[in-house]
Amino acid sequence: MILSKIPPGIPFYLLDEKGKEYHSKGFAQFINKTMSNSSRDIYFLIGGAYGFDDIIRSKSNGIISLSKLTLPHQLARLMFLEQLYRAFSILHNQPYHHD
Repeated sequence: MILSKIPPGIPFYLLDEKGKEYHSKGFAQFINKTMSNSSRDIYFLIGGAYGFDDIIRSKSNGIISLSKLTLPHQLARLMFLEQLYRAFSILHNQPYHHD
């Protein structure tokens, strides 16, 4: 059902504690590269209590970790939105991010 909601050709990444970790500037570079190499849209999926099905994992473009900690969905969403905001601030040379 999840895969039917993602338009063909749109890259999607899973948010999972076992994924690749980024620092803020690295995540900004990842966003920039992904948007440059594909469509302007990117989907990010937060898994359920038991993670993702192997079929979804195999079809995803990658797995990203917000933390090695297990987070409640509401907190994961909030943290991820913060990181997206920070990434776009970095990409647009805004003063939000501090080294």
